[in-house]
Amino acid sequence: MIASMFMVGARHRGAVFFLVALITLITGAGLPRLVIDTSFNSLIPQDDPNRLVYQRVMGEFGSDNKTIIYIEDGELWTPEKLKALEVLNTSLKKVPHVSTVDSLFNLRVIEGKNTEQGRSVTSLAVLDAVPRTLLEAESAKQRALGNPLYVGNLFSADGRVTAIIITLEEKLDADNNFNKVVYEGLEASIEKHRGDFEKIFQVGPPRIDSELQTSITEDFILLGPLSAIVLIVSILAFMRSSLAAIVPIATSGLTIIWTFGMFGWVGVPLNILSAMIPSLIIVIGSTEDTHMMAAFFRGLAEKEHSALLAPDADSRQQAVAYMAKHTGLPLVLTVLTTALGFASNLFSPIGLIQDFAIGSTFAIVANGIITVLVVPLLMVQFGNSGSGKVSSAEELYSNNLPSKIIKAFRISQDRFPLYTLSFTALLCAFFTYQASSIYVTNDPLSYFPEDRPLIQETKLIHEKLAGIRVFFVSIDAGKAKAFLEPENLAKLDRIQQFMFKQGEFDSTLSLVDHLKYVNQEFLGKYAEPSLPKSRELVAQYLLFFQRGELEKYVSHDYSRANIVVRHNVNDSKTLNSYIKELESVLPEFLGPGFKSEVVGENLMVNQAAESLMYSQAKALALLLVLIFVLMSIMFTSLKGGAIALIPSLIPIVLMFGLMGFLKIPLNPGTAMVAVIAVGIAIDGTIHLLSRYQELCTTTSDYKGAVNQAVKEVATPLIVSSLALSFGFGILLFSNFTVVAQFGALAAATMLISIFANLLITPIIMVRVRLVCLYHIIAMNVDEKVLDRSPLFKDMSNYQRRKAILISELHEFNKGDKLMEQGSIGRSMYMLLEGEANVIRHDDGRQRILAELKPGDIFGEIGYTRAIERTADITATTAVSALRFDYERMEKDLKFFPNIVAKLNFNISAILGERLADLLAEQSKASAG
Repeated sequence: MIASMFMVGARHRGAVFFLVALITLITGAGLPRLVIDTSFNSLIPQDDPNRLVYQRVMGEFGSDNKTIIYIEDGELWTPEKLKALEVLNTSLKKVPHVSTVDSLFNLRVIEGKNTEQGRSVTSLAVLDAVPRTLLEAESAKQRALGNPLYVGNLFSADGRVTAIIITLEEKLDADNNFNKVVYEGLEASIEKHRGDFEKIFQVGPPRIDSELQTSITEDFILLGPLSAIVLIVSILAFMRSSLAAIVPIATSGLTIIWTFGMFGWVGVPLNILSAMIPSLIIVIGSTEDTHMMAAFFRGLAEKEHSALLAPDADSRQQAVAYMAKHTGLPLVLTVLTTALGFASNLFSPIGLIQDFAIGSTFAIVANGIITVLVVPLLMVQFGNSGSGKVSSAEELYSNNLPSKIIKAFRISQDRFPLYTLSFTALLCAFFTYQASSIYVTNDPLSYFPEDRPLIQETKLIHEKLAGIRVFFVSIDAGKAKAFLEPENLAKLDRIQQFMFKQGEFDSTLSLVDHLKYVNQEFLGKYAEPSLPKSRELVAQYLLFFQRGELEKYVSHDYSRANIVVRHNVNDSKTLNSYIKELESVLPEFLGPGFKSEVVGENLMVNQAAESLMYSQAKALALLLVLIFVLMSIMFTSLKGGAIALIPSLIPIVLMFGLMGFLKIPLNPGTAMVAVIAVGIAIDGTIHLLSRYQELCTTTSDYKGAVNQAVKEVATPLIVSSLALSFGFGILLFSNFTVVAQFGALAAATMLISIFANLLITPIIMVRVRLVCLYHIIAMNVDEKVLDRSPLFKDMSNYQRRKAILISELHEFNKGDKLMEQGSIGRSMYMLLEGEANVIRHDDGRQRILAELKPGDIFGEIGYTRAIERTADITATTAVSALRFDYERMEKDLKFFPNIVAKLNFNISAILGERLADLLAEQSKASAG
């Protein structure tokens, strides 16, 4: 059935071409519908219970989603600079979607003075108007820097830096241009004043969103073509065939159109991960194309006339049939396992990864369908056209690098197999230990390289002011006016002091800080900051503030308070540990009756990192189980499932160990490497096992079969693995650190898979014997022949077919000798197809002793003991015969004990009947 699928494209080229073209046109029409998603919402699980809490707190105390305009100048506090700042401030208010603009032009300070009547405290603006003299400007500077609420938040301690805080309107989810409009509007205002200040720039969600969109577009345009170039160069270098380089580009191009057209039609957005899908399609899709073309050229080379004549359409079609026979099942399995690898990412709760999983899984399946339809079509149409001569398979695919690798590995396999396995086990143990130090991060800014201006400017804001990341500690007392009470305010103070001692947060601001500020002005500049000691004083001090200045820190009825925290922690593991520590002490500080919530968009993003780790571990475990079950079923043996896993596990263990050793974090990019690499790395293993199983049906030399399988599969396996490695390496040119890290680790994993597949797998393969379920089911054999053969008596249809596959199948032409009189051997045969004569030669004369039909057994006496054959067995027609070798059956007893035991039992019965017949004849002769 699988072979028939492959022949559709070869036999119905016109219909297949029309069908593929039609699907391509339909899906291509969806490309203009593609949208880019750069929202942080895709980094937060949709079922995160903190979402509702976050939205409620933000609705009451204002959004934590703000943009900071950073301005630095050594002469900032001069009339000219302040005038430019005022113009900028005014223009920023006119930018679409801007709700409020907080700057030194709407800030107030509290000042206390000693008078004859006592201490006088007043509230006044930092700037009533733009100063006209340096003295007025200096006075404004002193007022601003004298307010502890502003220093470190809106002003640097030396006065060289100020910030303008932009708060935006609520964004509608459907408005994809929201951040773009805001960023471009703010940037236009800033650009007009770039020459007025030493440094001026914006940092906030609109800029991050804009840079994400630009970088995604650049990645999408750059990485795919680069991968295609690398693929073409590597295939040309290793396989020296222009067609072998063109075919993967054709299938990949079609897959890209199908995939992203589907994205457009069903509304799956393009994100930083799915932007690398074109590269993945090109490099992953090329692996099966390479194996298929290797089989195609091998099929051409095996034709008798192919060494002298240019291939015609008929010989190319026969070569496609050969290709289908030898690569059909491995291709189906590899597409399935690779698709499972990508699909397992659907378990991630993070929308960013889920969208990537949908797109990549569709891409792998679509590429498999396109490969099955298009590659045979191209091979029949253009395969080796114009070459004039087809070289032998060995000449076509012998290559210095693969041959050297095989020879080097063969030394370890032949001389030190146990030492090689032991060393590999120790290596895996070492890297498993290194993997224990892996940490998790999910911070969006960590997606960018460290040398990017956005990251450098974010660090500058952190150094001069405070981190741009914000979260809230919201506390509900459950009763009105609770936070007018000094004892409750003292609880807020203790929480802030605890966070200060944690040492990870840049600043904390609450109602407490405002009251301490006023109280200090009443007590004098040199007094220790402290809270007012009575409720009356609290109420009096609050009169110095406008409601707009307090709404971020306390509810209108004073039942709920809010602490605003700024930080620059981008390590999810570190941040989450400090947040958990804070949450654990809040009940102790607050006491009964109080409820507390620590909320923030950046906290939800970082907390998703833990779910990322668990979901990927679950996906990897499930994938390994599925592959084990699938391979065990396909190769009708648990050993087959285990062997298939080993070459996949070794690269994964080493990859995780490498991450721990190099301090590469687990993030949305690197987290996917394991499941994807398992699905890809097993491809080579499937080809090895499948070819080994086929070769074992024609020889009892299992070690030779392993060597031959490695020899045939090595070149396409090495070429495809190196092409994959180079292709993944292209992702190092991505604008995103997470994508570059994914590419580097995936490339390393592909290189390690060569070691696992060509060194470790053969050592294990030679110790096992596999039979493929597909070959059992697809076997074309006359059931009537098996029914009448005494060799398969009392065996089920499945057991009989499996017994055939563990034997050796030999083909003979008319006139060939299946067995020669006078030869010595320990083999017996059963005719499957055709007829043969048993001919005895005596004194120069020959006589036909018997005519053998399908199902007949011969040579059974020699099977039990090496004796001289007493007659020739000569084929009178074309013959297919099963050969049962005693030594082979002895080996297979440990692999297939039930099957071999039944065969031996039936052979004993056959020998018993022959012996009984012989004794009867002798008795009859004696009586005569």
